[in-house]
Amino acid sequence: MEERYEHYMMVGDRALASLDFQEASKNYNMALQSAQEGTMTGDDFKLRPKMMVPTLNLAKCLRELARYKEAEDILTTYIKDAKDPPVDTRLHARVLSTLAELYQAQSKYDAAAKLHKQAVSMVRGGTPNLELAGSIAGYAETLRKSGDLPQAELHHREALAIRTRAVEEKSCTELELAVSYTQLGCTLAGMHKHNEAYQQHHRALGLRYRYLDFSHGLVSESMNYCAESLCALGRGAEGIPLALHAVEIRKTIFGTTHPAYAHALSILASCYQSVGRSFDARDCLEKCLEI
Repeated sequence: MEERYEHYMMVGDRALASLDFQEASKNYNMALQSAQEGTMTGDDFKLRPKMMVPTLNLAKCLRELARYKEAEDILTTYIKDAKDPPVDTRLHARVLSTLAELYQAQSKYDAAAKLHKQAVSMVRGGTPNLELAGSIAGYAETLRKSGDLPQAELHHREALAIRTRAVEEKSCTELELAVSYTQLGCTLAGMHKHNEAYQQHHRALGLRYRYLDFSHGLVSESMNYCAESLCALGRGAEGIPLALHAVEIRKTIFGTTHPAYAHALSILASCYQSVGRSFDARDCLEKCLEI
């Protein structure tokens, strides 16, 4: 049982890292089945990391696949069954953050903000660590998407400072910083601080290009945002090669019917339009409308 569980978790983690959410969700389900067939029993069964780690990861995959109701059922069942106070405070905070991200994906910003605040308060005590940085950044993203950009910037800078310290202390790799650079860059872009936004996205792209495959989805994400920032700065010609690569990567990873592919096409269209290539821009937008 133990070997099967570890195998499914390894395959699931690998698929999740490459953004293959369908394959990841399948393997996390198998990991859960293996754990349930094992020897774990008792009232705290669902609270144990061996069950909750694949459960949380499964919920994240279902969110990315837009299977919101299934993901919500998994998370709310855990919260309903959890003891008060929770047996594992940090694990409970992760569940709250994951549910908040699910609500955020559905534009339920008030509900998401409430859960994020609870999660942050649960992990705020003690030495700042990556878990706290993730909770703060999650709250900041809800603030950003709900329109409170100044507060989002404040929280994203706090998360970046914690992650920077973790890198300096060698408790994580530099790649962790790319998350904060990207989120802060998006926040600054929303505030029309396009020069600094580009700098943040360019830093994220440099790290992701260094540590990940060129065809990785996160590399395409950074290319996309760099191209978008360059276009906003009146440098659309420089953004076109980046946007083209992002389109091709997302086409390969997600296919031609996924919103991520449409987003890449829309940025490429903006770059084309900025240099007077109206027909090319129109072709990209027509493809977007078909998705």
